[in-house]
Amino acid sequence: MNNDALLEIGVEHLPARFVEGALAQMEVLAKAQLAENNIGYSSVRAFGSFRKLALEITGIEPKAKDIEKEIKGPPAKMLKDAAGNFTPQSSGFAEKNGVKPANLIVKDTPNGPFIFAEIKIKGGLSQKLLPQIFTKIITGLQFPKNMTWEPSGLRFARPIRTLIGLYGTKILKFEVAGVKSNRFTWPISSFGTKQIKIASPDKYVSTLKNLPQPILIEPAEREAALVKAINKEAQLRGLTAVIDEDLLKETVFMTEHPVTVPGEFEIRFLTLPKELIVTVLKKQLKIFHTENKKGEIEPYFIAVRDGVSVNQPEVRDGFKKVMSARLSDAVFFFEQDKKRGLNYFREKLATVRFIDGFGTMLDKTERVQRIAAWLAEKCGADILTVRNTARFAYADLTTSVVYEFPELQGYMGGVYAGEENMSEAVCKGLQEFYFPLTASSALPSNLESALVSIAGKIDAVAGNFAGGQIPTGSEDPFALRRQAMGIVRMLEHFKLNITTWELIVYTAAPYGDKGAKVVVQMQEFLRGRIANLLESEGFDAGVINAVVEKDFTVTKILTIAKALQKFRGNEDLSAVAESTKRVVNILNKSEYTNADVDINLFKHPAENRLFDKVAAIQKEFGSYSIATLTEDDYGKIFNRLAGLKIELTNFFENVMVNVEEVAVRNNRLNLLGYAESYLLLFADITKLN
Repeated sequence: MNNDALLEIGVEHLPARFVEGALAQMEVLAKAQLAENNIGYSSVRAFGSFRKLALEITGIEPKAKDIEKEIKGPPAKMLKDAAGNFTPQSSGFAEKNGVKPANLIVKDTPNGPFIFAEIKIKGGLSQKLLPQIFTKIITGLQFPKNMTWEPSGLRFARPIRTLIGLYGTKILKFEVAGVKSNRFTWPISSFGTKQIKIASPDKYVSTLKNLPQPILIEPAEREAALVKAINKEAQLRGLTAVIDEDLLKETVFMTEHPVTVPGEFEIRFLTLPKELIVTVLKKQLKIFHTENKKGEIEPYFIAVRDGVSVNQPEVRDGFKKVMSARLSDAVFFFEQDKKRGLNYFREKLATVRFIDGFGTMLDKTERVQRIAAWLAEKCGADILTVRNTARFAYADLTTSVVYEFPELQGYMGGVYAGEENMSEAVCKGLQEFYFPLTASSALPSNLESALVSIAGKIDAVAGNFAGGQIPTGSEDPFALRRQAMGIVRMLEHFKLNITTWELIVYTAAPYGDKGAKVVVQMQEFLRGRIANLLESEGFDAGVINAVVEKDFTVTKILTIAKALQKFRGNEDLSAVAESTKRVVNILNKSEYTNADVDINLFKHPAENRLFDKVAAIQKEFGSYSIATLTEDDYGKIFNRLAGLKIELTNFFENVMVNVEEVAVRNNRLNLLGYAESYLLLFADITKLN
């Protein structure tokens, strides 16, 4: 007998974005259920389409393994009474678990001796267990949105219409949401009403593929076929098809047999900005566009339908009509926006609320201008470019095009600025204002664009923190973590000589008392992003913890981290780090006043040697220009600190700090404070280990 099993859930059209997640869940649920029922198998895989969620399990053992286990019962003292008879408690426990009282055993546990029953559960037949396993898989699926449609009240993304349950050639009988399992599925929805019979699990894929209207039930096969067909259509015209990954995945999961439908649209639509055309095709019509060798968009499209149609020309004309209507709308919106101009849309921001209590988007624009100009002055950037870019940074939010296509915010601002003959630098700054769009995507291409982007993002962080909208756990509805990561990446990439603390304090000032109350939280928030950056660069956790809380520029923190990383495993610096912990603990527990060290109060040579070594380090460090320190310089610094190992060890072995003589005690505390100021100057080495 073929020991493979098949589950197919036939549903009404699932949203494409639901399918991949559902298939992944099916595999997880299947493995968990098989393990719970102690059934051995060779492989589990889920695959399917927007109408068929399929699960194949191969090499299933005919019978579940027997289970032997011990069940804990009452304390051992309850086993027998004074007469040596089994107590009602132990007898009842034995009966409940199907064993004789005489077969009960006593075992020691951390809480004392207890009665245990050793039981053996015989494994059931897989064929009898699979129906309940399949039922639990179906009812265990979770979707972003659910519905109910029948008396049992099962919550599922779309109504279930068919169920296949096979074990070899045999049907597994079960019922979910009023639908009984059998061996039949349906063809592509537009073709025929005759059900398709599946003989066995190993025939499932081939049966569907060999239909008059083939169904490519495996997503990888659908994707490969689709990519090949799209590229072929473009190459026939000497063009290149632009295959967007998100659109490709969506198309794969909204078809069962993707068939390309090539066509063309009117050349007049090419007067629209390229990204606007692409967005209309991708977002509204799910159509792929083509480009020539220069990267210019061409008036040829490649649409996709499900299944081959004898009326392909009519299908193509239908796509073309819908496309013309959508692009005509885009032309109308674009022309209306151009007539009004960016100044009009900037003033319109006064009608758009930012955050309760913190004004409108026009108020936010003016704050961003202020921050951007301050950054430009500190960084030597072109202030006029920065001011003009910041002035119109949010203006396109109120345009008709961005209202229809929010993903074009920023890009359209740059386009409209170009229509008004603003400088190329301002146009570029507006197009890149929201960069980076993700935690790892492209940064703005120049300093001026980056400064305006930083200004917008840090004001968003400050406003939301001041308004009490602080990210917690996985909740971050305003993408503040992503924006903060963008700030940190730009500070580092453009080597900006500004600390996050300076930036936060300046940004929070217009928010008054509410802003002042959250500056420390904002600092911790940005430090968390610096730590993320360092982690992505491959630094050890100890190194990250040692440098991340230092109030240096991001560039300097990264430079120090690179130098410190080379000392991981250095026994001398590790020993100094442990001694430094003692220094910090002693000072934290004392009434340390940070006064000058008086060498005349030294009582032991170990005090003199430590003082002399620290004084030598002070002199050496004092010769450095901190602003120009390189990775090599920091390496020398950490090497010098590692050289304090002997002096610190001797000090703690021979010197008692908390002696009764006040002057001596305070002087020794001052000596430790003097050492601490250099030990922790560039990194908190106590966190290295």
